[in-house]
Amino acid sequence: MKKLLLLLALFTMQFGFSQKTVETINKENRKCLENAMPTTFGSVKCEKAALASWKKLMDKTLQQLKEHPETASTSLLFDSQTHWLKFQKADLAFYGAFYHKLYEGGTMTMAAVATHEKQQFRKRTMYLLEFLEILNEK
Repeated sequence: MKKLLLLLALFTMQFGFSQKTVETINKENRKCLENAMPTTFGSVKCEKAALASWKKLMDKTLQQLKEHPETASTSLLFDSQTHWLKFQKADLAFYGAFYHKLYEGGTMTMAAVATHEKQQFRKRTMYLLEFLEILNEK
């Protein structure tokens, strides 16, 4: 019984940590963007910093999901992630080309692409965190 309670407490702490991490990434990104305005390069720097945080959280989340092969099929998770990464790269290429033409190659293109890439990783990470939350509730 003690082991079960300890295990439950550990899972609860991990999920709480993930939620706190999400809030921290969003808060730091907003603060950075507020301080960077009105420069495009400052905004891009903020978005790239947030992107790095989202990628780090995504990697950690994927590792935690892989620790549950009985529920989360590791091979299907790997396949899903591989296809998502291919989609993400293709989508970002299209997005960049579109805004490159729209903004005539100006610096706004860099800002738009950086924001879009950050949002892609944020959404995917949040998606993966939902599965981890479900596994941790069991």
